[in-house]
Amino acid sequence: MFTPWFLLSLLLLMLSLIASALLHKFARITGSAVLVFACTSILLAAGMAAQKAAGENFSFVQPYFLLLLAVPAVLLAAHTFWSRRFRQIADYPLTGFLQQSFSLRAAMTRALPLGLALGALCLFIIALARPVSLSTAKLPPTQGIDIMMIIDVSASMNNQDFYPSRLVAAQKTAIDFIGKRFNDRIGLVIFARYASLSAPLTLDHEAVQELVASLFLGAVDPKLTAIGDALGLASSHLKNSTAKSKIILLLTDGSNNAGALDPLLAAKAAAAYGIKIYAIATASPPGTSIFSSSEDEIDEGLLMEIAKNTGGKFYRAKNEMELQSIYNEINQLEKTDFAQSSKVNQQDVYRPFLLAGLILLLLAVALRKLIFIKVP
Repeated sequence: MFTPWFLLSLLLLMLSLIASALLHKFARITGSAVLVFACTSILLAAGMAAQKAAGENFSFVQPYFLLLLAVPAVLLAAHTFWSRRFRQIADYPLTGFLQQSFSLRAAMTRALPLGLALGALCLFIIALARPVSLSTAKLPPTQGIDIMMIIDVSASMNNQDFYPSRLVAAQKTAIDFIGKRFNDRIGLVIFARYASLSAPLTLDHEAVQELVASLFLGAVDPKLTAIGDALGLASSHLKNSTAKSKIILLLTDGSNNAGALDPLLAAKAAAAYGIKIYAIATASPPGTSIFSSSEDEIDEGLLMEIAKNTGGKFYRAKNEMELQSIYNEINQLEKTDFAQSSKVNQQDVYRPFLLAGLILLLLAVALRKLIFIKVP
């Protein structure tokens, strides 16, 4: 930030030294050049220290105000020049034989208040340039996948052919699936005799996971299964989505035997909106375990047709391990492009400079008025 001014001040110093050596004049110009070089060096060191302290993430919003840092140097040079020019010196006889003494208090009286005031002015100028600390934040993709999860909570989901039950296995696998979809909006619909929206599309995955974990049989009337109504409700919340991909995950262990909407019509409507349906039948075939019965027979043909009409896929899970692998496969099929973008945030840090300047200014006034008092 200060490197060009440092080089310019160094050039001025060299030119003034050369002129002073050749012409034996320009002593005051050389002194001014030395002063400018010293001030620039101090400011350069201060800027480098501030930048290092901020982790190389330090900048100025209005850097052109830093040009005003030449003002304190000019004021100091002018003060030194005019004070010497108009200083009245009285010559007395034999003054050359007197021992010259140095008074620290006198030197501090002359230099300290002025130095503090000029330092305060430098800090005010730096604050005026508005220093900021920069930080970079990673942003998720602006376009992900919108997913509506439909989970059956009818009475048959209490069967124990899945450990410890179909519903608990469905909850665990759904929670795990949600945890892997970092940048997608996810919603939740539950159904049995009726369909109910538990969560609209949201990026608050923890909230959706908590809702899934809190599901219980009887959240809606558990006696029947309305697959068509559940698909229609989920589709209505996806149809206006602008996501690049819209999918429904339908998990059920029964056949459609309730509701006002035919499942195939609901699937065709979903396909018209560009929604893909993955249908998961969650029940072991009759006779494969002590917990299965002929009542568990699933209308696989219906679920296959629903998935086919929308470009999705049908799955049959016979146990909790197969259910987990199905979710893993869907997770791989429906990948979100993880093209991150970054956003630079800036935080103002001018207040410390402003406060330090005020402290120096008050200290300069206090020293001049209360301690280093000049008697005319």
